Parts: sequence; structure tokens; C-alpha cells
Amino acid sequence: MFLVGAGGGCSYNSGLGTPGGGGGGYTKTYKKDTAGYRDGNAITVTPGQTIEIIVGAGVRGANGGYSQFMSSLYRAEGGHLSQWNGDGNGGSGGVGVGRSTHSVGGSDGTGSGGTSGQGHTTRDFGESNGKRNAAGGASSYNKSGGETSQPGTSDYTEGSGEGSNESSSLASGWSAGLGGGGYGGGAGGNASGKSTKGGDGTVLIRGKRYKKI
Repeated sequence: MFLVGAGGGCSYNSGLGTPGGGGGGYTKTYKKDTAGYRDGNAITVTPGQTIEIIVGAGVRGANGGYSQFMSSLYRAEGGHLSQWNGDGNGGSGGVGVGRSTHSVGGSDGTGSGGTSGQGHTTRDFGESNGKRNAAGGASSYNKSGGETSQPGTSDYTEGSGEGSNESSSLASGWSAGLGGGGYGGGAGGNASGKSTKGGDGTVLIRGKRYKKI
């Protein structure tokens, strides 16, 4: 069982300045196999058992929703709202307000620019050959000042965080940032007074994927 929470969104606050990127969703892995990373052992179910599966949804201007299998014992939390209004932490952190001139969002469990990732891989089932999920979103950035900001890397385009490279209508020379790759990608920071949402999460059972519809 592999779960990815939804990515964190971005909420613009004119009193605090241009925001960072949202954090990617957190991941959880439950399996019998001890190869790679796991959070716990395989989940036991019985034939005919009814099981509720929740797939986390991205929310505009808010933390991402959690993904869950059966109960809260098996839950992956959503990524956090971007810095200024939140901490931008997640499975992989979004580009924070402590960014460098040329910043890249967190990937595969890392943080960026003052945000924190979960500290272990976001790959499917925690395995080295699994695809990467939950990349951090890029921050808004001072394009005219020579800055750049890029989202983190994922191996999925579905479930990516919302974002764009549009020029700011409020801060001259500034540009919005792109969202991180899915599933559970963090939203890109926006410098035009808009709120953006993170990408939806997923629940993956060997050979079967559940996603938001």
C-alpha cells in the first residue's frame, strides 16, 4: 500500500509580500517487503471486507487534503500551504522565502529555501526503481532582478500543483512560479493576488491505482 497526500496550496497576502511554493504531499508506505523504505508492515484485510479509501484533494489557498486507507492509522497528510501564510513543508518542500537567486523546489523528500521535506524517498512503495511523487512548488520570483525559481522534479505529470509563469500584476518585474510534479505536487507561488491549489494525491495498491475523480 502506498499513499500520497495532496500538495499544499498558495495564498497571496499583500501585507507579507510575494509567496513561496507549496509543499508536496507526504507519502506513506505499508508493505511486507523490507527492501527500500516503509512506514509499517503490510495491512491485513479479510475477504468481503468493506474498506473506505480517501484520495486527498488539492485546495486553493490551503493545506492539501490527506489520503487514507481504511482508517486514520494508514494516512498520508497533505503538503503545507506556501511560506508567508504557512511553512511550505511537505513530502518535498516548496521553494521557501529563504531561497537563493536560482532556486529549485524539493524533490524526493528534500526541502528548499528554508522549507523541509519528509526526509525519505517519495518514490512509489519506497523503492529505488519507483517513480517520484510530490515535488515542491516554485516560489514567485524577481525575474527582472535576475532571479529564477523552478519546481521540484517528479516522474508524474498527473496530480501536479497549479502554477504559471505569468508576470505579476501587483509587483513590477515579478513572476509567478510553476507547481511541482505529481502526484501531490505543491502549488506554485503567485504574485498577482491569486490563490493556487496543490495537486491531488493518490492511493496505490500493487497493480491498482486510486485517484481523485
